[in-house]
Formats: sequence, structure tokens, C-alpha cells
Amino acid sequence: MRKMIFGALAALSAVALSLPANAQEEKECDLDVDFAVHVGYQGSFLKDFTAYPGATRSLHSGVRVGVDADFEVYEYKGFEFGVRPGVFFSQKGEAYTKTADKALSYNLNYLDIPVTLRVSREVADDLDVIANFGPYIGIGLYGKNGTGSSSKEKHDSFGKDGELRRIDSGLNASLGLRYDDFLLTVGGQYGFVNQLKDTKTLTGSPKNVNFFVMVGYEF
Repeated sequence: MRKMIFGALAALSAVALSLPANAQEEKECDLDVDFAVHVGYQGSFLKDFTAYPGATRSLHSGVRVGVDADFEVYEYKGFEFGVRPGVFFSQKGEAYTKTADKALSYNLNYLDIPVTLRVSREVADDLDVIANFGPYIGIGLYGKNGTGSSSKEKHDSFGKDGELRRIDSGLNASLGLRYDDFLLTVGGQYGFVNQLKDTKTLTGSPKNVNFFVMVGYEF
């Protein structure tokens, strides 16, 4: 009886030890991760900002440059699904035409951290269409607010005496093409956070809104 018990235990042990090896042979864990660098143009304005009603608004132009990673999660009937986090240096703000002796402008520099869901599909040889959608967090690095003709009147918009909040968040969406390893992306952001913290001299509930066009390379 004892021999039978020891024999059964030995057989079960052999089966248990062989399961991980068999499972590893049947299904290999291969995480597909791609990295990309991007650079391009960004146009922006502060939605619902009524601080200077006498001034005529104009689009603020800046740059957008950064890196992101693409983690492929699932593939179904030719569609690939993934998660794409990134880090971007993003120039936002708002510009105004000159009124009287004042030259008004907001030049805001952010660190944007988007985390988007990615859906892509191959439409031709080495040509994919890519769509991204998800939230982002923006951290104000430094911003200059010029409210006069003299540069001495400029100050850090996010600083102690600044009128704008340092933290921003909202939605990020983009549509792009990937040919071989080259990328072309068109997209935009819509901020949900009221950026105004100084309501004594300024009015409105400004929110960051911007669009961008970027080229990139994936490796």
C-alpha cells in the first residue's frame, strides 16, 4: 500500500512538473512593444477666456515634440489594439492683436503625458491607419504672460504671482498613417480644467484647446 501511495505521488509530481513546460511550449509570452519619436507644429488657444474683451484673438503657434511607446494588446480580424503612453513637450497659449499700447500674449510650456488606446489596421502593403483616443495630464513648466509693450511686464504665468493653474487634464485624440517605420499624425487636445486661479483682475474659465500635426519615426 505504501509503495502504491509513493508511486502515485511520484506520478503526480512528474505530471505537475511537466505542465509548465508544456504550457510554455503551447503558448509563448511575447510582448510586442514599439517606440517612436515625434516632432511637429501645434496651434492653440484658451477657450472661454474673457479677460481682454477689447482685444482680437489670434492662434498661438508652437512646437510639439516627444516620445511614446506602443504596447500591442490584442488582434482581431485584422484590427490591432494597444495602449500608447507618451511624454511630450507642448507649447500652448493664446495670442492677441495689438490693442492701444498693449501687446497681449500667453506663451505656455507644458509637459504633456497622454495615455491613449490605439486601434490600427493595415490598408496596403506597409501602410497602416492608426487612431488614438484617451486622457492626458499636462504639467505647466513655465509660461510668459505679456500684458504690455515692455518685456519687464512679463511674468511666469504658473508662478507664485501667476494667474494660471499649473496642472491641466483632458482628452487627447489623433489619426495617423504609418508607412514602414515613418509616421504622420494629426490630432488635438481638449482640456477640462479651468486654468484661471486669479479671478480678481481676470475673468472667464479658460481651457486649453489645441491641434497638432507631427511626423515621427518608429523603432
